[in-house]
Amino acid sequence: MARPGDHVAGATWGPASGVDRTAGPPSPSLSERKADHLQHAARPDVVHARPTGLAAVRLRHRALPQRDLADVRLDTELLGVRLHAPLVISAMTGGTGTAGEVNERLARAATHPGVAMPRGPARALLDHPGLLRTSRAAPGTEARPPLLLANLGAAQIRRPDGPQRAAALVELLGADGLSVHLNPIQEAVQPEGEPRFAGVAEAIAEAVAVLAPLPVVVKEVGFGMDGEDVALLARAGVGAVDVAGAGGTNWALVEGRRASGAGDLAGAFASWGVATLDALRAARAAAPGLPVIASGGLQDGVDVAKCLALGACAGGLARVLLLAAQADRADEVLGTVIEQLRIATWAAGAPGAGALATEHLADGAHA
Repeated sequence: MARPGDHVAGATWGPASGVDRTAGPPSPSLSERKADHLQHAARPDVVHARPTGLAAVRLRHRALPQRDLADVRLDTELLGVRLHAPLVISAMTGGTGTAGEVNERLARAATHPGVAMPRGPARALLDHPGLLRTSRAAPGTEARPPLLLANLGAAQIRRPDGPQRAAALVELLGADGLSVHLNPIQEAVQPEGEPRFAGVAEAIAEAVAVLAPLPVVVKEVGFGMDGEDVALLARAGVGAVDVAGAGGTNWALVEGRRASGAGDLAGAFASWGVATLDALRAARAAAPGLPVIASGGLQDGVDVAKCLALGACAGGLARVLLLAAQADRADEVLGTVIEQLRIATWAAGAPGAGALATEHLADGAHA
């Protein structure tokens, strides 16, 4: 696959790309909104009212694991890149000075020992490249995860020049591919939102063609995916989907807390969406050969192990690592998650995380 620094076909820096290197900072409303998101996403009252469903899934417990804990392997290949563990630090924020510090801490945690991480904020970054510092660390100190994905929203990818802007973003960040996030409920509830999704699937397919051979991953932001959505994305040629099911941060509730008058509108969606367990199962059934990342309310390495046994290729964590990064503990918390995953894999009787399968689920826990 192409590597960072390679020129991406279709990526241009002239007016056609929509990127203006001389543009000033973004409007206060955009920066303030991103800062609000960072603040409110950490609140305890913006979590989905419905659970992930993973509590009902149990892994086998082997009193005789038949191997030493130190011999359990966690390394895996995701989108053509070797990772130390099958983990993704889910994209959360950018576009403010505070976000830059949080992203730097998360990137440092992802780099050592080596897991995947999407980066942004794309919308502001494409129009205001000076914001690159809020998505990357200071020059000379930047931590570079082994798998780095540029992050772009559905509202941007559906623009007439959306796929070309996506290519420009990947080149700007020196990324290994693109992550497109789908957030229809958030866009509908957000007063400044853009709930226009006509043509998004087609634009994603075009972005896949423009960015090839770099991969395109499509993720929800926490309301899950229906199997029909996954089938559409598989036909579009995406490299993987991240189902981001309901059970973690609810972005309708985040918008309801940050925007005056949006609370009543948002409250009706407190339990909306496809639970993480159901979304993972639906995705596996709809596109058996498509890599599926499971995220949405995952709390620890045991949750990740459950998802791997159910057929996910990796697990994504967001809120738990956001809180850790805000407390400058991202390295420590991610290290704990990795060790939890190792112990769970070992105790379930698997030689490595990549070997976890339905045979490692306890009786009654069916995929």
